Amino acid sequence: MIKRKDIEDYQISHGKHLQNVKTAFEKFNLKETIEKAAKSIDPTNNNKMFSHQRRVGKETAKEGYGLLKLKEAAIAKCQTFEDIMVITDEVMIQVDRLGLLWSYDTALRIGFQKKVYPKNVYLQAGVKKGYKKIFNQNPKNRFVEKDMFPIEFQVLEPYEIENFLCHWGNDKQKNKSC
Repeated sequence: MIKRKDIEDYQISHGKHLQNVKTAFEKFNLKETIEKAAKSIDPTNNNKMFSHQRRVGKETAKEGYGLLKLKEAAIAKCQTFEDIMVITDEVMIQVDRLGLLWSYDTALRIGFQKKVYPKNVYLQAGVKKGYKKIFNQNPKNRFVEKDMFPIEFQVLEPYEIENFLCHWGNDKQKNKSC
């Protein structure tokens, strides 16, 4: 069972990195954001690739960026996180091996720049493992409403819950980055 201390420990150990990433992406213009987001470049870590995107690889991420940058005008018009996800999902489908995690992470980073955030907790990769540890079942949908989570989670934004679940689900991998 999740305890308030688990949430507090997460905020200290991993939540700060997510907030630093958010702050960094808020400062970029849209063109720069699309490039760094799609290529999975972590501006808080010497512009290295986010570790959890390394399976996608630089070349595949670069291919995703090539398609996503053509959609800059459409992205500029997006008013919700979900609007951005529609676009990143379209690109994901066109590039072999991009996957749901790339689509979500790219949309989230673009959302940081545009100051639009997910209203729901999106579930993919390690996040599903964290979800299963809490609810003792596999998720049935791509996302879950925030209010479905225990009260301890309500202090977090949906994207923070997603990040927490990733770390919680991958607790055996000490250096796992989400």
